[in-house]
Amino acid sequence: MMSSPIVLNTPEIGAGRFAPTPTGRLHLGNVRTAFIAWLGARSSNLRTILRIEDLDPKAIPKGCLEGVYDDLDWLGLDYDECPRLGGPVGPYRQSERFEQYDGILERLNRLGCLYPCWCSRKEVREAAIAPHASDEGPIYAGTCRPAQFSPVKNLNDLPKKNGRTPALRLSVDRAIELQGSQTVTFTDAVAGPQTFDLRKSIGDFVVRRVDGVAAYQIACAWDDLSMGCTQVLRGNDLLPSTVRQLLVIRLLNLPEPQYGHVGLVLSANGERMSKRDGATAIEELRRTGTNPATVIRHLARMTGLPDTSDLDHLTDAFRICNLRQSYFQADVRTGSLGENKR
Repeated sequence: MMSSPIVLNTPEIGAGRFAPTPTGRLHLGNVRTAFIAWLGARSSNLRTILRIEDLDPKAIPKGCLEGVYDDLDWLGLDYDECPRLGGPVGPYRQSERFEQYDGILERLNRLGCLYPCWCSRKEVREAAIAPHASDEGPIYAGTCRPAQFSPVKNLNDLPKKNGRTPALRLSVDRAIELQGSQTVTFTDAVAGPQTFDLRKSIGDFVVRRVDGVAAYQIACAWDDLSMGCTQVLRGNDLLPSTVRQLLVIRLLNLPEPQYGHVGLVLSANGERMSKRDGATAIEELRRTGTNPATVIRHLARMTGLPDTSDLDHLTDAFRICNLRQSYFQADVRTGSLGENKR
């Protein structure tokens, strides 16, 4: 039996969102994701939300969050709701939402889905079922998984073993029992039909870390639901995360967003663009006098949209069904905004 429905007090109008973790400067790769998510929401007459994913607020360098605001403002990507403006479903920083995540963990616990895990990362690797099968690391072998599914008596008072404080994992075996299927199937708005085997591709995953903070999968799933995000457009590196988040959403018996996963922007050497790629950092482009219209036009070309910087025109032309899963290369050595499709 699934969880009884949670009443979501969200606005009648749905939302799309951009949810960065500001541990470094925005670059062309994550700004393209912001651009697509913004256009997707605006073209669908949805609210636009900027959410800051700072589960580790101490890891956010000084000035980084302000840099995110400055970069997005410079590009003309404005938001209806964000930490600066507030809104009806805030707060809009994960570091201010921990109590909500604890409530979701309690609901999952009532279903008998959670169990404490004292394994170290080394032990997880050594006992792994399939060493490279999961984007979050090896598939967990179930070393700490209990023989029977039942709620943990007290999530806030878990015993230590060998001096270790346990994390909490979600049992996919229990989830399979509850939903009656070993697979998670959904249709991605960009990538098409998707089917993931929970045991072979996902395994029991961490939902609360050793430090007592909810893991990304719980926080992201709940934030999207509680903020009324009906559309989630993001990079296809997060496609496996969607499986975990969908599983949580289905266990909670809540409505699912429409997900779409687009291709990433690659650096000149063909690797996923990172915060180290300074030449394509928006801050650097601003500093060297690049016109923001040039960047918007480049983002539009990379997205298969008209070669214009007019955001209203781009909003009218935007169609999720026309998005591509192609990868794009930017020459970070010279800072060129030229496109080289792979």
